[in-house]
Amino acid sequence: MASVEYLLLRSLKELVRDELREFQWRLQKDHEHISKSDMEDTDRFTTVDMLMNFFGAQEAVTITVSILRKMKQNHLAEQLQGNV
Repeated sequence: MASVEYLLLRSLKELVRDELREFQWRLQKDHEHISKSDMEDTDRFTTVDMLMNFFGAQEAVTITVSILRKMKQNHLAEQLQGNV
């Protein structure tokens, strides 16, 4: 089975630039300990690192799935859940 970091990265790679920005915006808005400056000019790799460092593997997946669902990216959310 692939690592959680790889699975998160694979999900974020499916998002186009504006969708990634929305994902990062929602992450920052929903989790007050992530500041706007933390998300400024952040790429997919750094976003995955932040998710893992702030929340740990299981919670990072839960948060990512939740945000993807809010963004109506249900196929990505289901794919991520099915591979963890």
